[in-house]
Amino acid sequence: MRQPPHDPARRVVVFPHSGAGPNTLLPLVEQLPAEYEVLGVTLPGRERRFAESPEVAPSDLVAAVGRELTALKPCPTLFFGHSLGASIAVAVALAEPATCSALLVSAQLPGGSQIERPAEWDDADLLRVMEQGDGTPAELLADPVWLEHTLQLLRADLQLGGALGKQSLQALPAVPLTVLGGSQDRLVPAERMAEWSARASVDVRVKLFPGGHFYLLDQANIAAVAAEIAAPLECGDALPGAPRSAAF
Repeated sequence: MRQPPHDPARRVVVFPHSGAGPNTLLPLVEQLPAEYEVLGVTLPGRERRFAESPEVAPSDLVAAVGRELTALKPCPTLFFGHSLGASIAVAVALAEPATCSALLVSAQLPGGSQIERPAEWDDADLLRVMEQGDGTPAELLADPVWLEHTLQLLRADLQLGGALGKQSLQALPAVPLTVLGGSQDRLVPAERMAEWSARASVDVRVKLFPGGHFYLLDQANIAAVAAEIAAPLECGDALPGAPRSAAF
């Protein structure tokens, strides 16, 4: 998403929400310090991978992301995951712990959200999820071709989230953890965000912002959310003093 002109001193890996690619979060990424390297995880079926089938096995996804991250030059790295992206970020951090120095999860619960639990979702279910999330442009919903594609993405992503979310019920990475959410989120209840604290082996910072599921893209919140992403990387005491392997 953004490559600094020199070897990065800090890195943020962005794991986006269901049905979207990382460029959706560009308004937020642009608020991060210019010297940060920012990498976006693009799942199949969106953005530069639009022509690919969106179905992907959880183990294959985690392994593929892990391989790319371990090949990078070491530096303090924060995983930032929103909604589905939070479950993917946790799974990758558990599989490749040397690649993650700090973790920020947004609009997600340990174990995933309730909407990721059913075995099947018909179109009416998926449309209801999009309506409650309040993040899908009306013009997209009015376009039959784009609507069909979006429903296909969302169906695949909810299945993926349901599988990966269970991993955070078993363990969490032992790194600084920040939990953010929207106080009016209709998909992920704000009062349950503190459940991360009960499962983590480290201190957890939980902060709620006004807004719904996409509170982080509200103009009034963007600068403050970006500051929350940068804070663990700017706090030297919270980061490993040296790489733990040939990775980070």
